[in-house]
Amino acid sequence: MNIAIIGPRGVGKSKISRRLSKLTGMPFLTTDLIAVYLNGGVSIPDFVKQQNGDWRPFRCLELKILQQLATANGIILDCGGGILFDVAESGEEFFSQEKLAALKKIANVVYLAKDTEYLIQKVKDDPTRPSLSELTSYREILARRLPCYEKAADIIFEVGDYTTKQSASLLARQLQLPVL
Repeated sequence: MNIAIIGPRGVGKSKISRRLSKLTGMPFLTTDLIAVYLNGGVSIPDFVKQQNGDWRPFRCLELKILQQLATANGIILDCGGGILFDVAESGEEFFSQEKLAALKKIANVVYLAKDTEYLIQKVKDDPTRPSLSELTSYREILARRLPCYEKAADIIFEVGDYTTKQSASLLARQLQLPVL
């Protein structure tokens, strides 16, 4: 059984995924790091800049990554915040049924949920995160994305004020994963 961790930027997907990996001994992968590797070490912000701000090539790469992981078994997959989305030629982001199907094919999907105001403050002015849109605020993006995360999830885990360690332990228990 694979576990895919989804949710918005800043919710703690990477930290909780790493901690869950340590707790269970399950290998940990991240779609963003796989994408960087496949692009010869080019960071995601630089990759998007090389595409003149066009997110479509990156979203296509995410689908390819999910398809390549179809034979994986027993991994924890930390998914980038946009894993469920694609971008139309017009630049509008939309929920991708194709990416959702690819994700569901390989894993049980866990959505990490957290308060919107916390998320906005967490990613505000973070230079390591590429701009999602020059025209749309993160609040607007969250308003569109949050219902999609819920729709895609097999399990919704409310992070609340739990520490990373507490979240990983509670999540392992909820998923009935054996711990080391």
